[in-house]
Amino acid sequence: MTSPAAIACALLASAAASAQATVHFAARILPVDALPIDGGALVEAGGRITAIGPRATTNVPAGARVVDHGDAWLCPGFVDLHHHVSGGGGNDINDMTHPLNAGLRTLDVVKPSEEAIRRTAAGGVTTTLFIPGSGTNLSGFGVLLKMRWGGSLDAMVVRQPGAMKVAQGFNPERGSGDLGATRMGSQELLTRQLQRGQEYEAAWRAHREGKGPQPKFEPELEQLRQVFAKEVPVLIHTAGLRDCIATARMFQDVFPVQMVLSHGCFDGWLAADALARRKTPLNLGPRMYQFDPYGRMQGMCQAYWDAGCTDMSINTDAPVVAAEEFQLQGAVAARLGLPWQAALQALTLAPARQIGVADRVGSLTVGKDADFQVVDGDPLDPRHAPRAVYIEGTLVHRLGDVR
Repeated sequence: MTSPAAIACALLASAAASAQATVHFAARILPVDALPIDGGALVEAGGRITAIGPRATTNVPAGARVVDHGDAWLCPGFVDLHHHVSGGGGNDINDMTHPLNAGLRTLDVVKPSEEAIRRTAAGGVTTTLFIPGSGTNLSGFGVLLKMRWGGSLDAMVVRQPGAMKVAQGFNPERGSGDLGATRMGSQELLTRQLQRGQEYEAAWRAHREGKGPQPKFEPELEQLRQVFAKEVPVLIHTAGLRDCIATARMFQDVFPVQMVLSHGCFDGWLAADALARRKTPLNLGPRMYQFDPYGRMQGMCQAYWDAGCTDMSINTDAPVVAAEEFQLQGAVAARLGLPWQAALQALTLAPARQIGVADRVGSLTVGKDADFQVVDGDPLDPRHAPRAVYIEGTLVHRLGDVR
């Protein structure tokens, strides 16, 4: 019997044969999930990577188009999981009427012609999670996008919904005097909503298995149902020691969902030991440092990493930090003590894994999307702005296109 892996390889080879191949030569290729390749070649066909390896030994299809990048390096496109600028304005992603908005989504406000998308790609960022703001406790659902500027929405969407957005503490505390104005109140409201979603998904699962009647259709819970079916993860805006612990408790100990704790800033790093014991996935930023009680500068990523929190990605929270400065976030994390390889993975493979699209993006691997950037050297050196950026084999940015 032919294995699924063999079938997938055969299908990939068939697709590659029917599409014109392009080979990219570079002085060094950083696959991220494998050792660097000096004098490397990357072959792309039909938007996918079909071969990668040393230039002397990689099989290049006859008639392939050749792009020689000379002394430049190839690196995977970056993946930013906390991104707010693909819709052209903040008001459309913060509905402040209700504290809980499980029925909302950002898909409907994506604006493919938005200049910020073009600038994001100019910084080497090829995939983003465009999420609602943090004005309410349950803000809605974001969409995973490729940073293709000026085309169709369909060409941008990787997965819809991409993730549910929850905000804990600080930002969602509302001044209207109702239950949502306190941490205990907002936790109570959110717990009730999550319980409803969990029960709704369980009822539909029982119906599918022939163990119960068809539940009443509730539109406001349909997206939430996907969270408890573990089809869609949850990204939780959380800052500070107290809220980091509360978030891990709620979304790891109480509710069985796929979660990522996003931000972790201010004195959140003091919770690192507790989060390491839970193996909490972290998406850190935009703040990359904090001053400890004695006035010493503490690297955020380094503090979590040293405590054992190794499931770590980095974000910009764009526009808090400009989307095109994602590279700089990784550079600062490395400068302040995060190991270089961990910093590179935190911009590439780690976020792809956390959000569930590592089969497509995050590393330069045969079968994955040909999303990569061409840089003059170390991709964590902010002096090396991408010379060129490709999404699924298509050139989407050249140095000088955006100023």
